[in-house]
Amino acid sequence: MDSGTAPAPDLDRDFTFGACSVWTVSRRVVTLVLSALLAAGLALGSTAVTVPYVALGPGEIRDTLASVDGRAVVEVTGAPTYPTTGSLYLPTVSVTDDLTLYDAARMWASSRFALAPREQIFPPDKTVQQVQQDNTKAFTGSQSVAEDAARTFLKPASPIKVSVGIKDIGGPSAGLIFALTVVAKLTPGDLLKGKSVAGTGEIAPDGAVGGIGGIRMKMIAAKEIGATAFLSPAANCEEALQTVPDGLRLVKVSTLTEAVSALTALGEGRDAPSC
Repeated sequence: MDSGTAPAPDLDRDFTFGACSVWTVSRRVVTLVLSALLAAGLALGSTAVTVPYVALGPGEIRDTLASVDGRAVVEVTGAPTYPTTGSLYLPTVSVTDDLTLYDAARMWASSRFALAPREQIFPPDKTVQQVQQDNTKAFTGSQSVAEDAARTFLKPASPIKVSVGIKDIGGPSAGLIFALTVVAKLTPGDLLKGKSVAGTGEIAPDGAVGGIGGIRMKMIAAKEIGATAFLSPAANCEEALQTVPDGLRLVKVSTLTEAVSALTALGEGRDAPSC
């Protein structure tokens, strides 16, 4: 893969093992490794020395309530839909590969990026293309599960069909925002009332919201685009509280029902459960 930002299928990959994200690598450990590599690079007198790390940063962010070229980003058919105002933002994580030693040191010093061992993002037993395919499969699966969760919550009288016009990102963490988008479109009244909210979380068919990776980078992207609140899975609250951007309201959700209630409260200017 060329150096620079990785192709979009990698942008939203959730690198979570157990309850811990792989990029919560000890800063002390990575600092020691980079220091040793930097010394070696200086000894060689070269700036072309590469390191076995990738940089993770804020990626693209999409408004799932918006329309592009006259077509809804998330289109719901089969039941009456209602107009909405405001934005529901789906943030992603960018992956920058083929880092030189100096690239890694520069990005490590920036608050916008974190470093992760490359083998945890691109396992040695898989090609980059296979990793992208896995990401895409997880993303497609998240859409289907989000539809199931929304149906369970809404119990519509007629079958609904959901079409998502987002491509080139991957991973399962879009599930919560997809489900909320369907609920917002099928719920009478204006759920958000003009508010701009971002969020992330893997969702189960029963509406349970699971933890994800890269929440710090996703919060940065949300803040930069103008979101005023961020829906965080309860499992990510401890991590998110350590790095939440100033002015971004952090809202804790464990289920789709809680997330809908939180959006209603935010739209009405009321308090919502915080981390």
